[in-house]
Parts: sequence; structure tokens; C-alpha cells
Amino acid sequence: MFRIILITAALAISTPAFAQDHSGHGSDYKGDHAGHDHKVEDHSGHDMSMTEGSLRLADQAELTAAIAAGGEPIVAKVLGAVCDFCAKAMNKTFGKRDDVAAVYVDLDAKTLNLVLKPGATMTDEALRKAVKKSGYKVDSIARGAATISG
Repeated sequence: MFRIILITAALAISTPAFAQDHSGHGSDYKGDHAGHDHKVEDHSGHDMSMTEGSLRLADQAELTAAIAAGGEPIVAKVLGAVCDFCAKAMNKTFGKRDDVAAVYVDLDAKTLNLVLKPGATMTDEALRKAVKKSGYKVDSIARGAATISG
């Protein structure tokens, strides 16, 4: 009996030390990931640039419908996007924008997929600034037909 209590107490004490702190991700979550340390390896000695045509829009019904309605697709490679909370932060930031018809974060590809409303525009600078507001950094951006696989 003493052994079970001892093991249970040891687990209860040590578990918080191993858990990742997501205390800001509860119902009061504000989408600010600036305080997170999303470690991105230094690849300064490597050519990590992507050609514009290598970024592909995710195959999602909402994105496809927005393109069919005349929207412009944009795909941005995002550094540090690794978890559902990362996706939630970017979805929240871009979902509020009047110029965005559809948004999808593909964590496997580490991309932010947007379709702008017909006639709307978004500069690369504005896109980078909004991603930074979510707590991340844009590596590369592709636009238009180059993003559509097929």
C-alpha cells in the first residue's frame, strides 16, 4: 500500500515538470504566440528558398469554393507552426479579416492557405505582418495559379 502511495505521489509531483505550458490556451486564449519559443533551426548555410511553384494550396472544400467564387489563392510557408494552437492563432487572425474568404492552416505542410475575396488584395508585407501578429514568421509566399495543383 505504501508503495502505491509513494509511486502516485512521485508521478503527481514530477508530471508538471514534463508538461508543456499551454496555460494561455484555455477559453481566454487571445491568439498571441509571441511568448512561445518555437525553435527554428538555423539553416543559414543551406539554400532553403522555395520556388514559387513549390507551394500548393491545400485540398479543402472551403478553399476550392472560394476560388470558384473568384478569389485569389495565397499559400505562405510558416516557420514554427507545429500544433493545433498554432493553427488556431492564425485561423483567428485571418478569419477576422474582411479581405479573406477562406483560411486553412496545414500543419503537415507548415503552410497558411488563404483565398482572398474577389477583388481584394493583400500585399506580402501585410501578410507577413499578420502572421507575425499570430506569433510566427513567413518563409515564402506563392500566389495565384502557381498554388493550384492539378
